[in-house]
Amino acid sequence: MIEPTLPLDEVRRQADLEAMNLLDTVPDPQIDALLRLAQQVFGIRVVLVTLIDNKRHWFKGRRGTALSDSQRNISFCGHAIHSDAILEVPNALADERFADNPLVTGDPQVRFYAGIALHAPGGSRIGTFCMFDDQPNTLSVEYRQSMQDFARLIEGLFEAHMLRLQHKQLLIKLDGAQRRALLDPLTQLINREGLQQMLHAYIGRAERDGLLVGFIYGDLDYFKKINDEHGHGVGDEVLVEVGQRLVAAIRPDDLALRMGGEELAVLALVSSHDQLDAIGERVREAVASKPFDLAAGQLNVTISLGTAIAKPDEIDTSLHLIGQADRALYMAKQSGRNCVVRG
Repeated sequence: MIEPTLPLDEVRRQADLEAMNLLDTVPDPQIDALLRLAQQVFGIRVVLVTLIDNKRHWFKGRRGTALSDSQRNISFCGHAIHSDAILEVPNALADERFADNPLVTGDPQVRFYAGIALHAPGGSRIGTFCMFDDQPNTLSVEYRQSMQDFARLIEGLFEAHMLRLQHKQLLIKLDGAQRRALLDPLTQLINREGLQQMLHAYIGRAERDGLLVGFIYGDLDYFKKINDEHGHGVGDEVLVEVGQRLVAAIRPDDLALRMGGEELAVLALVSSHDQLDAIGERVREAVASKPFDLAAGQLNVTISLGTAIAKPDEIDTSLHLIGQADRALYMAKQSGRNCVVRG
């Protein structure tokens, strides 16, 4: 195996990456949508948007895998960021750079790989749009052009993200280690600790704008059965996909959460309980609307949800609001599941 070397502009490249504030952030529904389209266009299972950090290779977007990162020194993308040309590896077993790479000799059994560098607005190569499969393959001329097109679209989303940074200050003030502590490592959604850290800011915004604080508590239906019948690996794939669908269903300023296990939630500022229920219904529909396309095959998944609201001056802690939504969730389960119940 030949480990990727550091680019000559590594110091500037890393600084530009960190300035993007993309590392250790929640899934982006627009990137996820592009990757779903890429799977169909290229007819390949695994497609990724990767960011090359100091010692890791972190996935900002992913389709076809539950992995969230890997070591930079064994990454194919560590090689791809040295050039603007597409790096194509038709058969990794026949390539001296990768033949004994752990990603080739073990899971995920990479054989074919293709990756193209992604640039920060300033021009630094901060990551890749890439794909891989467990069978050898080659890119056609048309597919090469499509890879370049997808890369430009993703870079456009990066630029839009930078423009939005001035309007979103909740997580940006935290350094990388602090952000990681507030994220669930599997789904990359905000965890319970992150909820406690960010609730105060939401209460302040509700007071300023005359809004209500809303909480939606969700629990995947029959998730234990999924784990028992298909294994925890498939269960992890389901959770990742549910997280992506959840983020896509809510508004940009709503906060998507994983409370633990198969429990997910949304913190939102609303003008009425009807508005919160409508968000809950969009989440329910996003999960149940179409089967999950997993390595084990297609699987139908549903979610039950309970909603609760409170005035900002009524919230000393999140416990009362969460408890109210949790009780509504229990009623949703008792009412037949796959529904939204108001608490």
